[in-house]
Amino acid sequence: MPIARNQILITLDGVKDLQKREVAFRCRYELVGFTDDGKPRYQCIYLRDGEPEAILVSTRITPLGPEARYFNIWPGLFKHHLEFGDGRDLRFGADYSITLESNG
Repeated sequence: MPIARNQILITLDGVKDLQKREVAFRCRYELVGFTDDGKPRYQCIYLRDGEPEAILVSTRITPLGPEARYFNIWPGLFKHHLEFGDGRDLRFGADYSITLESNG
């Protein structure tokens, strides 16, 4: 059964706008499943103080509505985090969980 969450949607353009306006945010990556060949897939969640969690979605709208963007570890998740992440280092657990730690 899905967990009820208070979430909004954000696109890459929305993230670029946050960066341009220098709005402080954090991000996290949630394991959402595995590809047919067993590679882990993640979705990105953006967090801002006083705002609901924002799930990253594609700018393209399908007949069923917006779809979450999913990332494989390499190169997708690394590339995304370097460009649109919060500056913290990615740390992978043995269970494919990801934590983010300050790099300073």
